[in-house]
Amino acid sequence: MSWKSAINRAVKELRTEEARIARELSAIRDRIHGLGGIAGGRVTVAKTGGRRKMSAKGRAAIARAAKKRWAKWRAEQ
Repeated sequence: MSWKSAINRAVKELRTEEARIARELSAIRDRIHGLGGIAGGRVTVAKTGGRRKMSAKGRAAIARAAKKRWAKWRAEQ
């Protein structure tokens, strides 16, 4: 068996495994959504990645606190 055919065979096996996992994941998601309908509540799936957003008011409060800390530190020097 040549190395090319070995690689092609491995790729084919990995694609088959990927398809199987995708089917299982789809079934799990269907079950999760089904539970949400039965319980009457909303079931959320955790999102991956992304950043939390901070309001302008929150950023301003943090900036004021930082300036206050630095002013205190400079006064002590």
